[in-house]
Amino acid sequence: MADGLHTREQGLRLHHLANLGGLVVLAGLDREAPDLLLGALLRMAGSLAELPEQRRAELASVGSEKLDERASAKRAWKSWARANRLHNLTLSETQIRRILAALGNGKPVADGERLCREMLALLDGGTGDE
Repeated sequence: MADGLHTREQGLRLHHLANLGGLVVLAGLDREAPDLLLGALLRMAGSLAELPEQRRAELASVGSEKLDERASAKRAWKSWARANRLHNLTLSETQIRRILAALGNGKPVADGERLCREMLALLDGGTGDE
C-alpha cells in the first residue's frame, strides 16, 4: 500500500517468507551464493515430488528433530536471559561514543567492534583497556 501499511494477508505472507529464510539458516545454507542456493532448491523441488512416501517421512522426521532442538535451545536461552534480567539494546556508534565519554573514557576509539568491547569493559568495572 502507498501509505506503508500492509494487509493482514501481506503480513502473514511476509512472516511465512521470513520463516522460510530461517529454515535456510537452520540448514546451514545461508552462506551459499544465492544463485547456487536457488539452483539447488530448484533441483530439489523437482525430485521431492518423486520421493516415495517413506523417504518423505524420513526427511520430515530429520527436519522435525532439528526444529525441536532449535525450539528447546530458544526456550533455554529465553529462560536464562529472563533469569539474568538481560535486555536487548541497539546503539549507534555515536551513542556508544557518548556512553564511553560519560563513563570517563576520554581516548578516541576508531574501530566499531572495539567500541563495544571498550564500553562493556567500562560497564563491567574494567579500565576499558582490555
